[in-house]
Amino acid sequence: MYSICMRYTQCPDRANDVFQESFYRIYKNIHQLKNVDALSGWIKSIFINTAIEYLKTKPIHSEKVEHQASDLSLNWNEAISNLSIEEITKVIQELPVGCQTVFNMYVIDGYSHKEIAESMQISVGTSKSQLHDARKILKRKLAHRLLINSPLTKSSE
Repeated sequence: MYSICMRYTQCPDRANDVFQESFYRIYKNIHQLKNVDALSGWIKSIFINTAIEYLKTKPIHSEKVEHQASDLSLNWNEAISNLSIEEITKVIQELPVGCQTVFNMYVIDGYSHKEIAESMQISVGTSKSQLHDARKILKRKLAHRLLINSPLTKSSE
């Protein structure tokens, strides 16, 4: 659950706040759980919702989105498999907050655009747009990292 907190907040101090608040909410509302088999999903949704609420009250200031798209023809499956989970996570954490939140909820946590829109109080179209922007930015940033780490680039240094 701590990894969920870090994914949304990008900072150990903020993640600790969300983590602690989430467990408080679980303790406070455990009586509402009707199906014990759904406990893990119920807990996960509390952590995600708490993180989103936290971001609404204490937004993370992130870099401005660069709107340059590069047309790099890379074999993405092979290239991405050469990156570590830590490298990919770092690139996701560099996304603007809205894009990052929608990306996390849709791609990693499996929420629908409708659920994301309701949770974040945005339109479904905005959710789709944020996901599109997130994917475009990730593709550009990952391509840049792959080029930097390319054997061709390193040998020319």
